[in-house]
Amino acid sequence: MEIKLFKKERKPLIRISRKANLETWKKILIKISSIIFALILCALISNIIAEGSFFTFLQNVFVNNFASTKRGVTSFSLQKTINLLWSTSILLIITLSVTPAFKMKFWNIGGEGQILMGAFGSLIVMKFMAPTINNNFAVLTLMLLFGMIFAAIWSVIPAIFKCLFNTNETLFTLMMNYIAMAIVGFFSYEWRATGKTAIGIVNEDTHLGWIPKVTMFDGKSYDYVIGIIIVIIVALILTLYLKYFKQGYEINVLGGSRNTARYIGISINKVTIRTMIIVGALSGICGWLLVAAGSHTINQTLVNGQGFTGVLISWLGHFNTGEIAIYSFLVAFITKGSENAASALNYSSSVSSILIGVFFFALIASEFFINFKVSLNLNFRNGGDLDGHN
Repeated sequence: MEIKLFKKERKPLIRISRKANLETWKKILIKISSIIFALILCALISNIIAEGSFFTFLQNVFVNNFASTKRGVTSFSLQKTINLLWSTSILLIITLSVTPAFKMKFWNIGGEGQILMGAFGSLIVMKFMAPTINNNFAVLTLMLLFGMIFAAIWSVIPAIFKCLFNTNETLFTLMMNYIAMAIVGFFSYEWRATGKTAIGIVNEDTHLGWIPKVTMFDGKSYDYVIGIIIVIIVALILTLYLKYFKQGYEINVLGGSRNTARYIGISINKVTIRTMIIVGALSGICGWLLVAAGSHTINQTLVNGQGFTGVLISWLGHFNTGEIAIYSFLVAFITKGSENAASALNYSSSVSSILIGVFFFALIASEFFINFKVSLNLNFRNGGDLDGHN
């Protein structure tokens, strides 16, 4: 007869353990699978909202982002393609503007306010100084300078408080978003056009402070082309700065370990303040582009929450410019496609926001499956291990 003195310990039904370094091809496969799953799930949700719209949704994502239909004929549209690349470029530079701070573990979520203040500085030049200068290149240069200064001041304030008083930068930068919105809201009302409640389009007749259109190979002139090129140049410069320059090395060391940074003689306060000035300068460039190439005006919703989207893309892209560029394109791609579907299928624009959320959820889930392994113990009731042994 067997006598059990102790109750046998049960093993868990589900065990989550961290994976060893996964091969690159497996990571890519998981990512691609998650994107395909997200698109199918979005199409299914669209089909539930508008019956029979499964393939119509996919068409709006894959075809209508690059093509237009006239009289039943679908053909490539350069304008739509440029619009998609412009949305990608804005997301890219927004994300890049917050990335240096995250690399050194300064949790800056104030990109929304910093970009807004950059746009505010640019608009001051555009509205009040441009008529006296009367030279578009000079106006654009001055707008860029003011935008970078305004945004740099806004971003360096929480850095100074962090260095002097060890304040919580997450809360500080978050609160400064709302202050920036309040400032822009106040002055956009104070400077409102006659008979209106907002500033309206600035210099609509003279186009002073507007980035000019570019004539393409089809003989037509298009907005945003110069803005897209500027973002590409900024992305390349920032990549080289973070990878090959001493300052970029100091940012990486500070992000790895503050004690190591102190040990090798890096001034933490100096690097923190310098990096946040760079973050502000990048935010200023973004704000300048939004005013000079995009809206030609300013309001509280100019950035439209993309500052927070940039935080998520930066993390998903592991602070790597190449990955960030891919994710920026994917987010712009699904956003534009969802908006096209909402317009074609006549459902609420809030549905497109839900679909974008589903897409992000799938991307975040892919990160989980890349880094962790889920094991099932089917024999857990008998106290077996994950391989079924007693």
